[in-house]
Amino acid sequence: MSAYLPLRYVLTDSLAVRTSFDPLRVDSETTVSGRAQRGMLAAALRRAGLEKELTAWVARGEHVRFAPAHPRLEQHAWDGAQVVAHPPPAHLYTPGKDGDTLVDVFAPGADRPGVPYRAVRDPLTPDRSLRAAVRTTAERYLGRSRTGEAGQGVPFFTTSLDPGQVFEARWQLRGPDHAFLRDLAERIVTVLTDAEGSLTLGGGGTRAHGGVTVGPLRPDRLLSPDRVERPGADRSLRAGEEVDLLLLSPALLVGEQGQGRPHALVPAVRELLARRLPGTAVAVVAAHVEPVLVGAYHRAYRGPMAQRWAAAPGSVVRLRVERELTTALVRDLEAHPLGERLVDGYGQFTLADPPPPHPEPLPPTSEPISARSEGTVTLPDGRVLPAPAPLTPEPDSELGTLYDELLWNAAAQRVRDHARALAQASVHTLAPLTPSLLGRLREVVSHPDRTADEALTALGDTLNGEDGRTAHKILRERAVRVLERARLVHPGEQRPVAVHTWLSGLSGGAAAVAWWQRNRPRFAQDPAYAQALAAVDLASPDGLPSTARESALSAGAQQWERRASARLCLLLVSSWLAEAARVLRAEPDRAGDAQC
Repeated sequence: MSAYLPLRYVLTDSLAVRTSFDPLRVDSETTVSGRAQRGMLAAALRRAGLEKELTAWVARGEHVRFAPAHPRLEQHAWDGAQVVAHPPPAHLYTPGKDGDTLVDVFAPGADRPGVPYRAVRDPLTPDRSLRAAVRTTAERYLGRSRTGEAGQGVPFFTTSLDPGQVFEARWQLRGPDHAFLRDLAERIVTVLTDAEGSLTLGGGGTRAHGGVTVGPLRPDRLLSPDRVERPGADRSLRAGEEVDLLLLSPALLVGEQGQGRPHALVPAVRELLARRLPGTAVAVVAAHVEPVLVGAYHRAYRGPMAQRWAAAPGSVVRLRVERELTTALVRDLEAHPLGERLVDGYGQFTLADPPPPHPEPLPPTSEPISARSEGTVTLPDGRVLPAPAPLTPEPDSELGTLYDELLWNAAAQRVRDHARALAQASVHTLAPLTPSLLGRLREVVSHPDRTADEALTALGDTLNGEDGRTAHKILRERAVRVLERARLVHPGEQRPVAVHTWLSGLSGGAAAVAWWQRNRPRFAQDPAYAQALAAVDLASPDGLPSTARESALSAGAQQWERRASARLCLLLVSSWLAEAARVLRAEPDRAGDAQC
């Protein structure tokens, strides 16, 4: 029988896993190969003098099969969530260069003539709700030649994974019974715990140091029955139901003449199903296989291993099995990888539900950073420390003045960006607005002798017909109708709202506070605003958005928002009016002007 040991990796240093043998250039994979983890465990066992375990676990590979480590999106973790991003299925594409939907090219009618498609390359969670954006850093430097020749330095180029990121690997443990597997898992975790501080991954001869902290994902439950964590224990499939066999790691397959042949994936899948499900009719509905060149660096011998062509992770074979598959049968199939060098983690796959036949929204991106617990601070290298007492500057003090200026300077550009995004998203619903009408409104809010509260009140009076309370004339009935017909697409609203309705609620004082709370950048749609404030927030110990509040701001930043609501509203409205006028000028054949 077999089970899986989920391990959590936190990079404490930059990490580079070689993808080629160019001596002057290292481009790291965005996953950590099973081969690199095997070398990490071998080095830890050798340093501890555990030669017997080194032979049994690493050299022979009878009981332990290593697995690639994929990005773990802990900031979105909740009970039952699928927060590990795996290679994207090769059949998922986005239409056009900047497409915002996912399209299954296997679905009928998905391939429309004349529409270019772009393959999705970012790792996806199994439910296709999130994409992983793994952070990397490229650097160029002069290094010493390894040939021993004297002289000037040699230029090197390295792209490495940034520290502080989190990955998850599931090593496959095999043995006669569950008690054996549980004991084996405990012994492996003990070795990794004892080696804390000395574990390294990747190429040791580069400037990417490869420091890593390794621990069990769940110390109270070391083993898991599934190669990919999914909510619920029922993974059964009905007879005739389609299922995608998705490669999680490269598969080293051999053709009929003994050569490496990535496109032998389909015959290998047929052979596996015939071996594990004898007498069962299986139809291959569709397949998409991409080749990739696989290499490795042997840490013990300090040299490269032979490169081979393999089926790339994300390759898909869509199947229709003409019998019911129980959860036990699904797990049994996943426990038998495809191809060669299975100990190194090659040929691993999972059985996943196909995407719907209609397009899905392109999922948002998320970085694999450590989840924060209350009362703790996570440093950039992944270390967790107790949080210091929050700093709450008094508004009238010198520190309070500095605090307000820091937050305003950080927020100003993000508010302008939010205003531009609102205007650009509404370009097709602003008709019959004209640049001159928007310019007249902008004159009201940009008067140099008015405070922010006075400018907002004047704008509200101009829109609502309060003549005599503002130096500017009120809008004529025709201009009011134009503003009522124009629509603003707001991410916080299910339906577009009339521009007149959106602007007429503005006024100074408490009305500005309420209007800003309704129209501020939401963290779910526009996290840049909260991230910019958290980076300079003196009350934020780690410079990251708060997970305890819907606004993602600290209590001090929320109080500042209330004090600065009028200035923020004025900046948002004036920036929106300017950007809306610009996009309208770019639209040809505009209708006649509406006059104030």
